[in-house]
Amino acid sequence: MRTWDKLSATFVRGLKTPGKFGDGGGLMLQATPTKTKGTVTKAWLYRYQIDQRERYMGLGSASVVSLAEAREAAREARRLVARGIDPISHRDAERMAVRVAELHSKTFRECLDLLIASHGDQWRQKHARQYRNSMETYCKSLMSVAVADVDVGMILECIEPEWKRAPETMDRVRRRIGEVLGFAEVREYRKPGPLPTRWKGHLDQTLLPPRKLKPVVNHPAMHFTEVPDLFAKLIVSDAIPELCLAFTILTAVRSQESRGAKWSEIDFDSGIWTIPPGRMKKSREHRVPLSKHALALIRRLPRNGDYLFSVNGSKPIVAMSLRKALHRNGGEDFTVHGFRSAFRTWGSERTSAPRELLEIALAHDVGDATEQAYKRTDLIEKRRKVMTQWATHINSPPASADRKVVAFR
Repeated sequence: MRTWDKLSATFVRGLKTPGKFGDGGGLMLQATPTKTKGTVTKAWLYRYQIDQRERYMGLGSASVVSLAEAREAAREARRLVARGIDPISHRDAERMAVRVAELHSKTFRECLDLLIASHGDQWRQKHARQYRNSMETYCKSLMSVAVADVDVGMILECIEPEWKRAPETMDRVRRRIGEVLGFAEVREYRKPGPLPTRWKGHLDQTLLPPRKLKPVVNHPAMHFTEVPDLFAKLIVSDAIPELCLAFTILTAVRSQESRGAKWSEIDFDSGIWTIPPGRMKKSREHRVPLSKHALALIRRLPRNGDYLFSVNGSKPIVAMSLRKALHRNGGEDFTVHGFRSAFRTWGSERTSAPRELLEIALAHDVGDATEQAYKRTDLIEKRRKVMTQWATHINSPPASADRKVVAFR
């Protein structure tokens, strides 16, 4: 009677009876009944003993692994057992090695793509676009490198050539490289350890601090006493950029918030403009109380699309159009963002409004995380009174005052 190679390929194909059928040398075919009557699933097993323990090792489905292939796999396993190596542990180690190699072959570009995708709607489209563009511009040499291999030398190669010319930009690139590497560590594409992009006690030993190379230049802001003169020029115009700039000044919001304003966000009954989180710097909804002057300005606008301030109705106007409107009307020495500073200075000097109220009006954070967690109101009605006062001020005859620039970061 044969003790080896007992089975035949014909027997394996035609088997429909449940059970275990030995081929010899520990190799066997296991047939398991299925829910369909008269059918079985067939799989190869190798039975062996190591360290006085009996184990069964699966060699694959008989529909995929042929009898000859199963016998060869069993022979390889027997060789390992003869050397005192557990075949199952050996196979698991090989699979893990392959997995580690696959993980560590992820490129920097792949991890960058995954990082940006992981933030989804949490990042504004503009930020995601700027993030990617900065990396594509300054980190070209990293893109095809395995993220596990990125080191200090490679990072310096990206940021050092432009460090003295544009230190703030290159420092931002340095931090973003670190974010990609940190993301890779969490996903196990890179071994954990101190990031090569860290500044203190590391890169600060070879690069000068950005603040020393290029001190921060604050936004030049028009003094609040001069705003009425400019506003009077803007409000008599029918040009969309001029009206958008006037609306921006009236509401003390950021340029991208006013330019992207939609009709659906305006509640004329309550006089409230609700800006969704996606367009806010802090990614939180912000309600703006609209003065009668702001509502009157909105009603002047042509309603030819989703946006309040649009040339063709399909897209909002761009930031440059507001800057040009400001320059056309005598504000070439100032910035659009600076009008938020003018509002803040006016609120401190000409009203009794508390600091917290003015900061909320500008959509700034007030207090620490705990205080913010317990704060459940945006003081909308109190802010309405301040915004009405501000609208009255900028619609009043200009006060006689020397032109001066207020530094606003």
